[in-house]
Amino acid sequence: MPTILYRNDQKISPGDVMKFAVYAEHVSRQCYDVFEEDGSRSRSEALSRRAQAVSDSLDFGDEPHFLAETTKKVLALRDMVSGMCFDTFGERGHMGKSMDLLGMARDVDEVLEKLVIYHLSPEELEEAETEWAHESQFYAKIEVDNLTRDGPGTGASA
Repeated sequence: MPTILYRNDQKISPGDVMKFAVYAEHVSRQCYDVFEEDGSRSRSEALSRRAQAVSDSLDFGDEPHFLAETTKKVLALRDMVSGMCFDTFGERGHMGKSMDLLGMARDVDEVLEKLVIYHLSPEELEEAETEWAHESQFYAKIEVDNLTRDGPGTGASA
């Protein structure tokens, strides 16, 4: 488990705070994490509480500052949503994450980069590099204006 350090010198804007607010609102209204065999779905109390805790702890001032406790709440919500939490549902039990949710998650991650630093132990770093090397084989390489670029599902090969 990486060690997380919380930054004291935070450079976040009111727009960054809104990214958290929009994410928490979407999760609390559109995402589900409990699925029954009959096809019904519901939102767990834990998911509802985490989304509400993020909303309640946000600083909407002109120069927002996040306490470590607030950042921990955002991290906990993000981790829960990135797992078995879905906001799109189709025929025959298909569940997925909408492009909106994925975009919001990316925005949340970008803001979190301003708030936390992750430190990996040497063992964790070695394990992560091994996993990245394994995963990179699934990314095709394409040439774009004489630059090589990796991308999932590009359909081209090096």
